[in-house]
Amino acid sequence: MALGSYLGMVFTVSNRRILTPSGLKGSTGGEWAVHDVIGRKSRSQFVAPKLKSYQFDILLRAQDGVNPRSTLRHLQMAAENGYVDWFIIGSAPLSPYPFKLVSVSDSWDAVISGGALVECKVSLNIEEYL
Repeated sequence: MALGSYLGMVFTVSNRRILTPSGLKGSTGGEWAVHDVIGRKSRSQFVAPKLKSYQFDILLRAQDGVNPRSTLRHLQMAAENGYVDWFIIGSAPLSPYPFKLVSVSDSWDAVISGGALVECKVSLNIEEYL
């Protein structure tokens, strides 16, 4: 069953493959300017909405039908080359705009004989791209 997608990765859960985001956290807000006024309190002025951003983890495990090393390489290349894509959870994007991949960090949890990566936790930070 497809749960969503980002950068060509389809988030799925099936008896052959598990690739899902976890710990999804988002933030948004407003940009404000503050103008000093002599002898009075400063005045606030709303400038614009902030870009939405999300952080989440993906556990890449060979036993779940995912190639951790190639998936990690794909994500690193996407970040380094400025790839942008829609971030979809369920059947709808989380924003009317696509998201840029701001950063990728990884933790190699299991490497076996010959240097084969079999389990890796990847943390992604994404932000709206306008």
